[in-house]
Amino acid sequence: MMIRSTPAAGEHIPGGNPPDAAAERVRGPALGAELAQSRVQLAELSARYEEVIQSPAYRIGSAISRSPLGTLYRAVSRLRRHRQVSGSPVTGSPSAAEVHADHASYSSGEFLARLQALPQGEPIAIAHPEWLGIRSSASQMFEHLLFLRDDLSPAIAQEIARRLADCGPSAIVFQGFPYTYQHLVDSLHRSAQHIPLYAVWHGTFMQASEDYAWRSFRLVCSLQRQGKIRRIGCVKRGQDEILRRNGVDASFLLNRYTQVPQHASKVADGASRLGIWSISELRHKPPYEMLAAASMIDNAIVVGSVASQRMREFCEEFGVPNDFVGSVVPQSEMPEHLAACHVNLYVTLNECAPMLPLESFAVGAPCIVGPNTPYFEDDPYLRSRLVVDVPDDASEIAARIGDVLRERDQIVSAYKAYAVRYNALSATTVKQFLD
Repeated sequence: MMIRSTPAAGEHIPGGNPPDAAAERVRGPALGAELAQSRVQLAELSARYEEVIQSPAYRIGSAISRSPLGTLYRAVSRLRRHRQVSGSPVTGSPSAAEVHADHASYSSGEFLARLQALPQGEPIAIAHPEWLGIRSSASQMFEHLLFLRDDLSPAIAQEIARRLADCGPSAIVFQGFPYTYQHLVDSLHRSAQHIPLYAVWHGTFMQASEDYAWRSFRLVCSLQRQGKIRRIGCVKRGQDEILRRNGVDASFLLNRYTQVPQHASKVADGASRLGIWSISELRHKPPYEMLAAASMIDNAIVVGSVASQRMREFCEEFGVPNDFVGSVVPQSEMPEHLAACHVNLYVTLNECAPMLPLESFAVGAPCIVGPNTPYFEDDPYLRSRLVVDVPDDASEIAARIGDVLRERDQIVSAYKAYAVRYNALSATTVKQFLD
């Protein structure tokens, strides 16, 4: 015999008060919206699953997992986890600025201690630790960060939500919105409605062709329309206006980098070092116009992190000396690499407000950008030296490189004054976003 302790939704209890008709009329559309969202999410997750299982990487990984090598790997992993659990306790005081976690440590004593060290009454930003640009943006906009991967289950999200509620933040701001963050939003909305939830979207409409970005964007808009997220912040100028026109509460945010250079970085004598630091070849971030521009600069060498085979062939074809690291540079080492360049290049076909140019200037190395960012809009001198009006015009990129090489010290000096104004404006946009 099944005993139900609580009535089902809409069920009338004999002898009790009849259901409130007005409340039912309000509840009906809300439940319908959530049901519609659940159907969309189920379809999207099914599509994602089908994409994964049909991919060559999944098939190869499955074959390796079933092989003796996979068995050995799992045994070594179990041994490592056992050593971590039975090892010595964590020493040192936890950082209140950044809280790191991965799937295996959400319930660990170290993670919980760091979470509890976050101060009460202040905003907490949540970001994926491996989304480097978004992570950098979040660290400059907000003082206190929690890093969570895209691996949250409803149960894990419920536990993290409980811990976050105990911290008593003034707001929680989701950055970029990894897909499984929806579980944390739902848990916080159920159990901690007094904490306002926000999301910052770092993409552009051009990325609607990318499956993951499109699904995540639709999800965060749906959560805002349902009232689970108070407001969406957009770092692409004008995107907030379009969202508001379509029923989504949104506002514009300016990325910033609070470190201001005192002078231009000291660079080695010899060839002019031109930095290209894209970590992959995306359709809206091709490196080839920048490489072609480098071929027009006498006594120059291109440096960077990762270079594809095609990039190396391009350098060979156009006689571009190069010295690529060959792997993604750890975030902690990027300032040193950026500062060693005479000029860094970040001329792309589509952008919001990229962090790399700000990070480059922070260490005293000028960075050339395309016309699709809000940078240097109110500074005629910097705009004339650093902004390429036509991002796929290699000759114009080369002209800007020449300008920077001739006026490097003067450009960094002008940036010092510009950064003070710009950072103050950025802080104002963040304050308005959270109001």
